[in-house]
Amino acid sequence: MVHLLIADSAPTALTPTHRFGGSPVVPNGVDFTWPLCQTCGGAMQFLGRLRIPETPKLVLLFMCQNDPGACEEWDAEAGGNCAVVVETDGLRGVQSPPAGVTVLDAEYGACEIESPFEDYDSAREAWSEQTGRKSREVLGQIRGNPAWIQGDETPNCAHCERPMSFLAQLEQGPDWKTEMNFGGGGCAYVFDCACATHSAKFLWQC
Repeated sequence: MVHLLIADSAPTALTPTHRFGGSPVVPNGVDFTWPLCQTCGGAMQFLGRLRIPETPKLVLLFMCQNDPGACEEWDAEAGGNCAVVVETDGLRGVQSPPAGVTVLDAEYGACEIESPFEDYDSAREAWSEQTGRKSREVLGQIRGNPAWIQGDETPNCAHCERPMSFLAQLEQGPDWKTEMNFGGGGCAYVFDCACATHSAKFLWQC
């Protein structure tokens, strides 16, 4: 069974659910520092957030876009991207830094659709054919199994050192003019670990 993420209108900024673009949200009272790229030192671009199923937590996704391709932003370990886990209670918005490429040019949401297919690619194609909508409107999948483009790159948790759990696969977005940059037609793969310090990482392939 595949749970597809389908493009939808953007929920309100403080609604604790899947949302792309706009500004990140964090709980009131949490001291949040905008992630900086470990290569160029610039502020990363906020891509969006995912709700971790069956938990009161969000994963905030950031990726350097100040000099695309130069900061190894595709790698889960190189410091060119960042996944931050936050609680969903008492959320507040965070203002983006004034310098750098820090926001997407679009805001949109994602609803979940259950597909009877066992693999992501088949589920995505079937949904498009059945609905008559563009396959671009499939934003990815939540949980299930990753459809790797180049081969398995499941990262290990930095805390417990075990392989992380697959959380989501993300396409670049519903509109090529405002899409996320995963190398041109690539996909991002998001992972989380429910160890004592619930953490997340992501990478992309094309």
